[in-house]
Amino acid sequence: MKADSSPRHALRGKPRRRRLVDYPRRGRTGVRRWIPSWKLLCGVTGLALLGFAGAVAAGLALVSIPQPNDFATRQETSFRYADGSTQIAHVGVNRDSVPIEAIPLVVQHSVLAAEDRGFYTESGVSPTGILRAVKDNLTAGGGNPQGGSTITQQYVKNYYLTQQQTIGRKIREALIAVKTDQTESKDTILQNYLNTIYFGRNSYGIETASRAYFGVPVAALADDPAKAAYLAALIQSPYYFSTADADPEAAQRLVQRWNYVLDGMVQQHWLAAADRARLTFPRPVPYRSNDLAGPNGYAVNAAMRDLDRLHEQNPDVPDSTAVSRGGYTVVTTFRPEYMRAAEQAVARSMATLDPAGNPGDRDVHVGLAAVDSATGAVLGFYGGPDFVTQPFNDAMQAAGPLGARVGGPLLRAAIGAAKAAAVRDDTRTTLTAVLAEHGLRTIGSSGEPISGETVAATPTAAAALFAGALFSGSYSYHRPYTVAAVLQDGQVLWQADESAVRASAGAVRGPAGPTLAGMDGAEQWAWTLTGRGRVAVAANMYATVPGGQRNRRLDGVTAAIATTGTADVPVPGPNAQERIERIARDFLVGLAGTPAADPRASGERLPAVTPSATAPEPRTATGPGR
Repeated sequence: MKADSSPRHALRGKPRRRRLVDYPRRGRTGVRRWIPSWKLLCGVTGLALLGFAGAVAAGLALVSIPQPNDFATRQETSFRYADGSTQIAHVGVNRDSVPIEAIPLVVQHSVLAAEDRGFYTESGVSPTGILRAVKDNLTAGGGNPQGGSTITQQYVKNYYLTQQQTIGRKIREALIAVKTDQTESKDTILQNYLNTIYFGRNSYGIETASRAYFGVPVAALADDPAKAAYLAALIQSPYYFSTADADPEAAQRLVQRWNYVLDGMVQQHWLAAADRARLTFPRPVPYRSNDLAGPNGYAVNAAMRDLDRLHEQNPDVPDSTAVSRGGYTVVTTFRPEYMRAAEQAVARSMATLDPAGNPGDRDVHVGLAAVDSATGAVLGFYGGPDFVTQPFNDAMQAAGPLGARVGGPLLRAAIGAAKAAAVRDDTRTTLTAVLAEHGLRTIGSSGEPISGETVAATPTAAAALFAGALFSGSYSYHRPYTVAAVLQDGQVLWQADESAVRASAGAVRGPAGPTLAGMDGAEQWAWTLTGRGRVAVAANMYATVPGGQRNRRLDGVTAAIATTGTADVPVPGPNAQERIERIARDFLVGLAGTPAADPRASGERLPAVTPSATAPEPRTATGPGR
């Protein structure tokens, strides 16, 4: 048989050269040529995994944990009442970081149930969590969409990086998360995470969130899983869920999320099913968007002014600029019961005015201050109806003439007979300086002699001077002050003398003191100085023309109403003067919490005292107010 000499048969005897990658596949035709073999698939996958592992290893070797970003570590400055724990308001970023030991376990478990149930067993990144999140988001139907980021990743994003949504940032986030998990303990990561995240209501961190939503520090939630789960539920969508009190849809979604958190706690054996069944959805306290609204702003502003004065004397005390940047705790001398009693006493009186129907009742202002006569600590005050709408503090900035009946006794008692004689010798500068030291300033023309009609004071200054000159029984003036201590990171930077911080609610107990009451000669300022126990009180009333450009006479103010038993009876006499006397008396009655006899119910006037002109020479205290 003759051999086939065609090219096809001629190549049959030669071996084919092997290719490293058989693709497109030889020996296959049509579409099958382009379908890779399982060997090729395994090889490519293996190489890809090796490359990915190498890239991750190189990335971990090259990446370094950065410094925390400025915003993540910035804290609020908290202004607190004299008890040191009850917050008045804050300035700066609303964050008050706390150690993990101060965060109850039920709160920690709630957050883990909401955000990352495998936190303590996983590395910084959870591939299964990402896949599960994709599945849940496809099947959730809008109920509880899940995120694939672990708590460590969220912590890294908020604490070290930015909110920029780019592939590069996400890759860096994952690498830093893995490295952070290798270098920091789980408790440290959880602590920093809980102190960093946003909860709505302008609250950063779990401590401020607990105060914003429930009015208590987070430590108070140790036995309250319902409220703990509420805070944890907010993390998923804080801006949206913080509107739940006004948006029914947001409220419904928040309830769903709350149930999801509690169910997760049961699944993880952090909460008994029987206890979970008894829980009801909690209702947060009303939200006040401006922390300085109402009396709070007056308290913060007064403390800020005192800090600036203290800083001038001692540079180690932070001034208002430093405090505004955040990170401090300022403990004031104010006490909530004093502030509340002052606000209520003024509100009761002002509610009986009729500015719409009576022009004399328009633009009426009241200032009131209560000072501890033993220390000079300002225990409480009324500066105005709302700091946001009227930032001018009527208790600490509105200085008005005291008048003969009030200013005369104070002037004689504080300055003494010798200083009064200096006026006759034309040593006005020396006397003016002495007056300034006691919170008094001169008014009127330069040639006018200094008298009760020509000295002016704020209610705070008048109360302190009254306490030192007349009220305490022996002259001992203490300059009024409003800051008891300044702390940073729990460490005391400055504090008033221990003896000066002893003011307490019991200070108001004791016999009633003398009373000074009267108006200035122009009848534009009505004054009352009184007190009980160790508490000296000064209150005044003045009115302005529309626009507040100047003061006007107080005539035409609606008569005050005195309550006697069950009957309300009008009080005769100068209406403005009677009204301010009533406010001062109501303040003390409300503070003591017991009814007091009202001499005006029988038409009797409050007694006034006129101290001797031979009062002792004033001496300057060396206490904390100086």
